[in-house]
Amino acid sequence: MKKWSLLVASVFLLAACSNEEAEPAETEEPEKAEMAVDQESMTEEGFITQVSGESILVNNIYFSIPEDVKVQFSDGAETTEGVIRDIRTGMKVSMDYQGPLAESFPMQGEAETITILTDEDSVEQSEALEAFINTEQLSRLIMMGQPIVRDNEIGFLFSNMETGEMSEVRIDLDTHEYTIGGEENE
Repeated sequence: MKKWSLLVASVFLLAACSNEEAEPAETEEPEKAEMAVDQESMTEEGFITQVSGESILVNNIYFSIPEDVKVQFSDGAETTEGVIRDIRTGMKVSMDYQGPLAESFPMQGEAETITILTDEDSVEQSEALEAFINTEQLSRLIMMGQPIVRDNEIGFLFSNMETGEMSEVRIDLDTHEYTIGGEENE
């Protein structure tokens, strides 16, 4: 009798637990649907590390550039019109695109608006990154995440797609001297 009582109590306990788990799953569904709606129009800010044909690489996302893409310059106070041929490696940009991104490495999306950031800080950071890319002759550089600007230095992790090596770089914004993985270069 005791065994049957324990068995019945266990069944009821398991049934109660399974009902509790089913209820949160129902409340999670609408949240996921809302999240997908929120992701339709997105923005990625970062640096162009590769320009090739009809696509550009910003941070770790390849953006295809359709013919009707809007290109503009922004200094933080005023926005002016630009053209696709204004885009070059090293520029700091803000990319508006429709999400979600294709899950690949690097990720892939289609640009709607490319805003080239021309405020003083963005230009200083762009010049330092461009000097690094040109000095190291890195034609296939992927930034891993957002660069960090601290004091008078910009730092980021990058992957050299040609060699597969991942390294950390820190660039002095005034002198453009840099270190890769702790080793100084000029």
